[in-house]
Amino acid sequence: MAASASIDPKQKTVIGYPSMDRYHLSSPYPQMNSGYPVPFQPQTFPSSSSFHNQGRYPNHAARHLQSSNGYYYQQPYLPMMPDQDNKGVSFGRLMLVLMVVLVAGMCMMSLIMWYLFGTCIPEFEVSSLNVSNFSATNASLAGKWDARVVVSNANENLEIHFDQIRSSIFYRQAMIGISMSSQPFKLQKQQSLGLNVSVPAEPVEGENNLQRLLLPSLAQDQKNGVIVFSLRMALNANFTSTNIVYRKEDLRVYCENLQVNFSSSGEGTLTQGSESECLIRIRGEGDD
Repeated sequence: MAASASIDPKQKTVIGYPSMDRYHLSSPYPQMNSGYPVPFQPQTFPSSSSFHNQGRYPNHAARHLQSSNGYYYQQPYLPMMPDQDNKGVSFGRLMLVLMVVLVAGMCMMSLIMWYLFGTCIPEFEVSSLNVSNFSATNASLAGKWDARVVVSNANENLEIHFDQIRSSIFYRQAMIGISMSSQPFKLQKQQSLGLNVSVPAEPVEGENNLQRLLLPSLAQDQKNGVIVFSLRMALNANFTSTNIVYRKEDLRVYCENLQVNFSSSGEGTLTQGSESECLIRIRGEGDD
C-alpha cells in the first residue's frame, strides 16, 4: 500500500485506451466492418509461366469473390449514348430528300416560266397599204383598203396557227372599215409570211355616230392629199409542237400612223418610209 501511495498521480497509466498493435496488419487495407462494401481492388493476372506450371486457367471469379470478402463488384453505371451511326444515316436521308424536292421544284418552276414567258410572240409589220375608190364627204364614205402585213415566227421549236382574224381601219380612233376572215393560216418554225388584208369602208349610220362627226375632217384631209390611218387586227394564236398545243393567246395588233398619199382620182398609196412595225398586246379577260 505504501508503495502504491508513493507513485506520482501524473504518472498513472490511463486505463481504457485500446492497443495500437491491431492496426499493424499485413494487408494494405484495414479490415472493414462487414456492414460496408469493400473497395474495389484491381485484379492481378498470373504470368504466362504460372499458366504452364498449373496447366489450366485460374478461377478468376472465385479469386475475385475471395479478395472482396464475399461482396461482388458492380460495374459503374454507363449513361446511354445515342447511336451516332443511326443519327448520321437519318441526317443523310433527310438531306437527300430535301435535295430531290429542291430539284423537282426548280424543274417545275422552269417549266412554268417557259410555258408563260418562254415562247416568242409573233411579229407584225405593214409593208404596203393601198386605198382604192376612196371618197369622203360630210355625209358619206366609200373606199377599200388593201394591206400587206408580214408576220414572223421567231420560235425555234413551236409553230403558230392563226384563226378568227378580224381587221379594222381607224381614223382618229373612229372605226371606218371592218372585215372578218375565217380562213386560218400557219407559220412554221422561224418563218415569215406575207398576209393580205382587205378592208371595205363601213357604211355611215346614225345621227350621233362618231364616224359622222369625223367625216368633215376626213374630207378635208383628202383635199390636202394626206390621210393618216391605223390598221388593227384581232386574232387567235395557238403555239403548237407535234400537234400538241402548248399555249393559246388572243392577240391584238396595232399598226398606227400609216400615212397615205392620195391623188385626185381617189387612189392612195402608203408613203415611202411610213412602214410601221406593229405593237402586240395579249388580250386579257374582260378586254374587247
